[in-house]
Amino acid sequence: MKKRIYMMPIIVILMAGFCVGCGREGAESNDLSINNRSSQVEEQLSSASGKNDDIQWDDKLEIDFTYDYSEDIKADVDYVASVSASLQKELENIEKIIQRYTPLAEAAQTQGEMNVSSRWFFVIWDTELNSLWSRFSNSADQQTKENILAEQRNWIAMKEEVTVLSIGASEENGSMYPLLQNSFLEETTKNRAYVLANELAKIKGEFFVLPEVSAKYGLFIDNQGTGNVYSFLNTRQDLEGDDEAIISIYRQGETEGTFVDNGNGELAFTSDDGNVKGTIKINGWDGASFKVTETSGESAFSVGEEVIFPFVF
Repeated sequence: MKKRIYMMPIIVILMAGFCVGCGREGAESNDLSINNRSSQVEEQLSSASGKNDDIQWDDKLEIDFTYDYSEDIKADVDYVASVSASLQKELENIEKIIQRYTPLAEAAQTQGEMNVSSRWFFVIWDTELNSLWSRFSNSADQQTKENILAEQRNWIAMKEEVTVLSIGASEENGSMYPLLQNSFLEETTKNRAYVLANELAKIKGEFFVLPEVSAKYGLFIDNQGTGNVYSFLNTRQDLEGDDEAIISIYRQGETEGTFVDNGNGELAFTSDDGNVKGTIKINGWDGASFKVTETSGESAFSVGEEVIFPFVF
């Protein structure tokens, strides 16, 4: 089985910073002590533009790989939530917090620093997700709350298993594993934040548009309404830029291979061993499907079999 590594956006940022040997910009900027950073954040945020405008910060983030930015991030997220004119704008402004912490990733020069800096991008989206859940929980009627709570618990229960399915186990990736793990959790937590924001927008009567889902790449799950993975589909680019897919059905069989975009909304899949061929369709936030068109040799897949993956992870 191939090592399951692929390039997520933040990994590209971190690797670029590592390769060019970026200096630790801002490390000398210590006019205020670390203990005063929270009050500094409040002062900076208070100078941001009006309620309907984009959030901006006047200063540069202090680069310190030993500092715990958790409280600073919480202050940033709380502020964004309080001043954004809508949930749509709020999530757009969360990206401004991501941009604020990007120089930290770009300054990373060792694997340890890359691992540390990648964690904060996940923390930003995790903090936003918790903020959204708190507001949703306080606003939703009991039935709606119970339905979304069940789905949220299933998502949490599946995260560890899905992480391994996506990027492999820690022993496969060595010292790079924390970076891969943080980057994967950042992406899936961001997706979940958008899903929950959409539910909250319905309650508030706000217009909300989920971001466009790639027509080629994504991670899709069939969990049968539980906290367990029954089937999964992962389409992505590998480190060499090739399009590959991993497909598992009903815990009975798994196949890996490559796919070609037919340009008509269908991805033509061929397993690496040549025993399975089929068609992958990605249906945006409604999930994806895989239909087997040809088999040969020993295979757990049957011709004509179609598997639905309704959960976008």
